[in-house]
Amino acid sequence: MKRISCFNVVLLLLLFTAIAACCWMTPKSIKDIMDSEPPPATFRETDLVGTWEGHYGIPWGADRLILREDGTFKQIYTDEKGYVYETPWNKWRVERFPDGRVRVHLEGARWYLDGIEFAELEGLRPAGIGGPPASDFYDPFVEGQDPWQEQWVEMVRKLVLNVRRVSSGELILVHMSGSSDPPSWTELVRVSTIETPSPLQTSTP
Repeated sequence: MKRISCFNVVLLLLLFTAIAACCWMTPKSIKDIMDSEPPPATFRETDLVGTWEGHYGIPWGADRLILREDGTFKQIYTDEKGYVYETPWNKWRVERFPDGRVRVHLEGARWYLDGIEFAELEGLRPAGIGGPPASDFYDPFVEGQDPWQEQWVEMVRKLVLNVRRVSSGELILVHMSGSSDPPSWTELVRVSTIETPSPLQTSTP
């Protein structure tokens, strides 16, 4: 029987580790997301209950949303330098469109794809700069729109996400884009369907 060398064992371990890392919360490719569809007709608000996570590359950050069946949610955003933003248990709701598209509105949540400084403006223009709020974000899933009349979404002191279904049947939450060309959006994937106790249901001593 031929013995396996230590080098081959190490190589196999590295290969296994790489495969395992790819299988754990692998981000969808842009094509996967653009080829996604609205949720099925059987979709219910409770299908979103659970914990969702997104990981943003530049600047690096981890975004977690915990959605509960009682209509409350919490956002927790952290980065590698120790920054933490955590909302109280705010309200979330679902918006449906005639073409089957679905959005989820999260009051008090922030859009962190362009970094902390932009997120902390909460959709408002910097002090001293006039004009309307700088909160218009591009929705890449609106079809049949004239190129000069893309649908833009206002997100003042709230976060709005698209609910999409990828080819595997999995639901994902997709950010609006900060720009229509090129799009600057990414997705959050569900990591847990276990609901944490609601503060409305927790008795106080």
